[in-house]
Amino acid sequence: MDVQVQRTFVIPAPASEPSAEVPLTVFDLVAPTYHVTVLFAYTAPNPTNAALLDALAATLPRFPLLTARLVAGAGHRRRRPFFVTGKGGAGALVVEATVPSALSDHLPLAPAPELASLHVPVPAPPPQHLLMLQINRFACGGLVVATSAHHQAADGYSMSTFFHAWADAVRATNNNTGGGLLPPPAPYGPSAIVPRRPPRCEFEHRGTEFLRAEDAAAGKPAPVRVDPSEIANVLLHLPSEFVAGLKQAAATAPQQMMSRPPYTTFETVSAHLWRKITLARGRADDASRTALNAAVNGRARLAGADEAVARGFFGNVVLTASAATSARDLARGTLGDAAALVRAGVRARDRHYFQSFIDFGELHGGEELEPTVGDDDNVLLPDVASDSWLHLELHRLDFGCGGRLAGILPAKVPLDGVVVLIPSLRKGGGVDVFVALWEKHAKELMNIAYTMD
Repeated sequence: MDVQVQRTFVIPAPASEPSAEVPLTVFDLVAPTYHVTVLFAYTAPNPTNAALLDALAATLPRFPLLTARLVAGAGHRRRRPFFVTGKGGAGALVVEATVPSALSDHLPLAPAPELASLHVPVPAPPPQHLLMLQINRFACGGLVVATSAHHQAADGYSMSTFFHAWADAVRATNNNTGGGLLPPPAPYGPSAIVPRRPPRCEFEHRGTEFLRAEDAAAGKPAPVRVDPSEIANVLLHLPSEFVAGLKQAAATAPQQMMSRPPYTTFETVSAHLWRKITLARGRADDASRTALNAAVNGRARLAGADEAVARGFFGNVVLTASAATSARDLARGTLGDAAALVRAGVRARDRHYFQSFIDFGELHGGEELEPTVGDDDNVLLPDVASDSWLHLELHRLDFGCGGRLAGILPAKVPLDGVVVLIPSLRKGGGVDVFVALWEKHAKELMNIAYTMD
């Protein structure tokens, strides 16, 4: 793909806002330390770049963390990392580019090496800009907007609120209604996450979200590594009929007969992929442990207990739920058995657990805390990490002018065992599943993903 960069510039942090240091919350501390890149493809007609950028400049002040600067705690006067917001922030990096081909030549949007040229490259270590965008204009008038956001600044739900606010501002610009639709900035930072008085921990968070001190001192066992190029990214399309069939199969399990409501799309599809990936890895007779680790949004769980979070807190409010069993039992059991494990794991991360975690941050936030799960790439894992974008309403993002959203796709993921559920844009709906897996296992998964047994 011939992508020609026309201009690179920075939208600065609001100069009218004084610099402020905002410590990372306890949720930020367990969030991944990399950028998450997502591509959105729109068929013509689309707003002009000027309209997109004017709306972006009007929207960013609502989300101070996206133009902030992240300062690591190590070597500084404090251990805990912090954001610098206001005029001391790094701003948002923007790239404008053109593509001489038609967007239709590159649809449907699917993982491919050539897509890397459509988004800003994220070097290691991560760049100073927590938000980077590339606006790609195709010869036909089609558009691909690629956004890269540092995960410690925002989780998926937070980024979805930013995307929708930006789209609202673009439509307002197109309709000449001005920026009056923009509400005040969303709450963010530790001051918006309220611990109980006195704080108390009902759950053991050392060993779950954070390493125990003795474990951190001992170091981690050497992982099995492969070359990053050997981690394949594939996209599976599960039609609505297939998803319905999976739900029906899960509903016949004894656990489901005694449990209501029926298993959700997330529970069912995640359980299905967990089983199929385990089989693709050749572990059907393996008695060792495997886990499905699911990202759980705590906003709804904290509603009523923490109104600031319920009103639209911007940042991270996500914890990982884990469902575990032996690979052999997972492979030999039913889909309903696996779905029951996923449901139990997710439900265990309830309001009490999230509140306990907030209180843990209040009691131990000044200590040097190392997350249990690291961000190493090209490491082979026995587990699966499943994330759902089904309820982020990304498929409804509308910049106006009549252009149709024709594709949503994460950029290259070099992590083994990652699964992302995305609402399908195809006629008839269904679920698109993005999977990152060791190449030899990915090939086998493609052969068995559509079998119901």
